[in-house]
Amino acid sequence: MKRLLSCAESQDLDASTRKLFGLDPLLLMEKASLRLWDRLSLYIDNSAELRAKGKNLSILALCGKGDNGGDALAMLRHARSAGFGNLKAIVSSQPLSPSAQAQRGFLRSAGIPCPEWGLLGEAEKACLYAESDIVLDGVLGSGVRGAARGEALKMLEFMGTAEGSERAAPEGENQPLVVSIDLPSGLGDGWTKDLPAIKADLCLCLEPIKEICLSPSARTRCGRILSVGDVFPRDLIAEAGSSFLLEEDDLESLLEPISPESYKMSRGRVAIFAGSLGAAGAALLCAKAAIAAGAGYIYLYVDKGLYPLLACSGESFILRPLGAETEIPECDVLLAGPGWGIGEGRIPLLKALGSASERALILDADAIQILAKQPGLRASIRSPCALTPHPGEYKELLKSFGPPEEEPFSESIGALAKKLDMLVLAKSHISWIQGGNTRFVWEGMTPELGVAGSGDVLAGLFAGLLARKIARSRKVGATARFSRRALERSMEEAACAAVIAHGGAGRRLAGSSGWFDASQLVESCAMLVHGIDSREGARK
Repeated sequence: MKRLLSCAESQDLDASTRKLFGLDPLLLMEKASLRLWDRLSLYIDNSAELRAKGKNLSILALCGKGDNGGDALAMLRHARSAGFGNLKAIVSSQPLSPSAQAQRGFLRSAGIPCPEWGLLGEAEKACLYAESDIVLDGVLGSGVRGAARGEALKMLEFMGTAEGSERAAPEGENQPLVVSIDLPSGLGDGWTKDLPAIKADLCLCLEPIKEICLSPSARTRCGRILSVGDVFPRDLIAEAGSSFLLEEDDLESLLEPISPESYKMSRGRVAIFAGSLGAAGAALLCAKAAIAAGAGYIYLYVDKGLYPLLACSGESFILRPLGAETEIPECDVLLAGPGWGIGEGRIPLLKALGSASERALILDADAIQILAKQPGLRASIRSPCALTPHPGEYKELLKSFGPPEEEPFSESIGALAKKLDMLVLAKSHISWIQGGNTRFVWEGMTPELGVAGSGDVLAGLFAGLLARKIARSRKVGATARFSRRALERSMEEAACAAVIAHGGAGRRLAGSSGWFDASQLVESCAMLVHGIDSREGARK
């Protein structure tokens, strides 16, 4: 698990580092730019196409007036030291920051051309761009506030990314590899998808990575992300921010251990309310995923009309018909919504499910739609609650509970979770988990997971993993009940474990089988959660 920072927090970390060591900004830039160049150099060495150019590889730096432009200029100097000779920079015509001005002076001393943006004609700029193999994007950095404007906006437009314009190089000519330094120019804390930003092929992100780079709408602007470490002191990083990037290696620490003497009741109890005529598969997938998570006792409540269809399935869960007289069973976690439908009859049941303050509740799919359409229901939900919306459901929640959809994603998810006093697991190609004061991000980027039933599997995994945590707390604690905060903390950890298991299983299946269906995903999740590498069939 690695820290993620907002751009403002990144600026604070930079200032704290300089204060700690009494550093001149130029000295910290030297360390950062050297690490950036080393990472890019390794990429070049591993690329057959770029490596074939040898030391004649052409690198152009497009530099704004700030320190991000200074980083790009310093990288050209390191490239020159490494023996590359085909180097050029286009530098802002505005007054440069002291560090950027110094870096330009170093390059001029070495005879590297650094013409000013305003002194070049459009044809000259296009020619320099088209002749380049790599273009370093150093126009704007993490200090940007609001939309790019003035000269910086013109640079972005030249790069062919603002307002959907075409790349500067004519069709059929060389298209350079666009490499953004730290983050694509234009991205920042207040960025929204309607604002201009560079669309990079490669992004060299200084650790901690900026969380804006991993927001769902901004992630595609970054291309391939390569993290660059060893720039800032570890102890200062450990004190910065409250957002974290999840990694597959984190799964083991998030899972509750299961002892050899464990049995079904000691591994957690889940009651699932799901399915309707035409959507029985959602209920089955959800229940099977809860089993795959290791939960031991699963109830599945379905409409009476659906009950006969599933009663003969022979699955390893307790099937119950759902009616007006249905009593909610004693269990650790309730899950409602997958394939459920949004009829009026669901509303009183949803109120009943959320009535117990000591029992965890997860709302998925149609249950989220009901809540969004009936915002007054929120007042009746006393349980610690988690929502698992996909992008469409997330928009519906914003319409009912705010803030406006146009707000930056990092702000909207935090505000939504706070307004509802619920955990929000916003699932997409990038999944964000927003708890009370902490957020977690899973960089999925696995299109094969975009298959019918995938969300049902995630919901079932979440419920099963949470039930395991609650059951273990019940076993080791002095009482069967524990605090709401403990429940919420367990909910955060189970949500993290679920997105990692779901995403990791999807990656494995994509690598071994290509496209897959949700039933295969359940099996792969079970193997991953159980500590078995599905590709080798052997225990880790």
